[in-house]
Amino acid sequence: MLLETLKTTVRNHQLLHQGDRVLVGVSGGPDSLALLHALHRLAPEFGWQVYAVHVDHQLRGKASAEDAEFVEQICVAWGIPCRVSRVDVAGHLRLYGGNKQDVARRLRYQAYRQAADQWDVDALALAHHADDQVETLLMRLLRGTGVSGLAGMPYIRSWEGRRLIRPLLDVYRKEIEKYCEDHALSPRLDESNRSDVYTRNRIRLKLIPELQQYNPRVKEALLQLSRVVGEEEDWWRQQVDRAWRRVVRKKGKNEIVLDRNRLLDLHVALQRRVIKLILNCLLGEEANEATMDTVEQIRHLAAHPEPSARIDLPGRFRAERQYDLLLIAVGDDAPVEPLAPVRLHIPGETMIPDLGGRFVCRVTTERLDAEHLRGIWAVFDADALTFPLWVRTRRPGDRIRPIGLNGTTKVKDLLISAKIPRRERDRLPVVLHGETIVWIPGVRRSDWAPVTANTRHFLYLEWLTDGMPERLPHQQHT
Repeated sequence: MLLETLKTTVRNHQLLHQGDRVLVGVSGGPDSLALLHALHRLAPEFGWQVYAVHVDHQLRGKASAEDAEFVEQICVAWGIPCRVSRVDVAGHLRLYGGNKQDVARRLRYQAYRQAADQWDVDALALAHHADDQVETLLMRLLRGTGVSGLAGMPYIRSWEGRRLIRPLLDVYRKEIEKYCEDHALSPRLDESNRSDVYTRNRIRLKLIPELQQYNPRVKEALLQLSRVVGEEEDWWRQQVDRAWRRVVRKKGKNEIVLDRNRLLDLHVALQRRVIKLILNCLLGEEANEATMDTVEQIRHLAAHPEPSARIDLPGRFRAERQYDLLLIAVGDDAPVEPLAPVRLHIPGETMIPDLGGRFVCRVTTERLDAEHLRGIWAVFDADALTFPLWVRTRRPGDRIRPIGLNGTTKVKDLLISAKIPRRERDRLPVVLHGETIVWIPGVRRSDWAPVTANTRHFLYLEWLTDGMPERLPHQQHT
């Protein structure tokens, strides 16, 4: 029964293909042992190459070591290449703190990635089953989730350039136990699975039996809900992707900047889903998912009448309203170090990694149309400048002589008038001709070296930042 269900799930959801190399996460318990055994049995039929990885979290003393030894011996007996990785969860908690289960999961996935790289596998298979899905749905409901959270764990998703698959999601725990019994498998049993310290265990041991008093088929009902929501999410993903492209102004590793007005123009359902997508992108492989309360706090911040505000959120998240921008970030808000002057390559390209972008400099004898330029750009009379030009970040007392203004003005005042968010002001590049500021990309250029009817050589400076498309729909040229 389990074998046929697994084959149907693999086929229906295209989890594995002919000849795939698949890595199985094996704890030694009934679920993962049954999955490893089943995939190993099916391997000759589909040409799969099966590998195993066991992660010893070193949390249960002798029992943890015995689990690792058990998995190694099973793999030797079945002829399956196996890697045992030991991670120091307790040591990590002592140094950095955090939630034990979250830390264990993060370190476990790091070990999975190392094993996946070692054997260059196509997919990582995990043994989550139907009962796990039910427990996950109930946990999310109790914690507070949006509709998308009711889709539960997906059968397949991308992971580290590979596929993460769950071939047992249509199989119940009792079927797994029957499979182990039928094939004389003797899995290891983790006593912590019966501890009521963990929320998931309490749901499994207490809440679900109570719910079954009201509906004996409550598990099937929840799984049906999960499948329906999952199918509808496919349609929603298309809508969210289009909205995301309209709303996101800048995407970095630890932060994403949104156009607040465009976000608020969306239907409230799309607002929630775009924010949820952003939070999930920033979480990466973290265990905790963003709750509906977190999403709503960010929505209310976006609509807040104050032009500048900040909230700190669970999971090391923070959100900041900065005029017409909304920044969502994860991790510590590290101060920006001043950038020492960097010489621009003219003509050529100059990378400014500390500011997350690059300058492209071109000298031509003809004016360029806007369609041939990218990012934020400015044009100068090259013959009126003395090279080299330099780039740095702003300094106290900096002044600029903007075009159209009879005199100089403080850069600080200019940035405030331009509604540049406070935290972004120290990340803006400042282009200098000698000691004179000639351009602040995205803000203003000075009246130095203006292009006139007599200009023979044009200097085009283009500033392109990480996450910026090669061509913007509304380019700024000055």
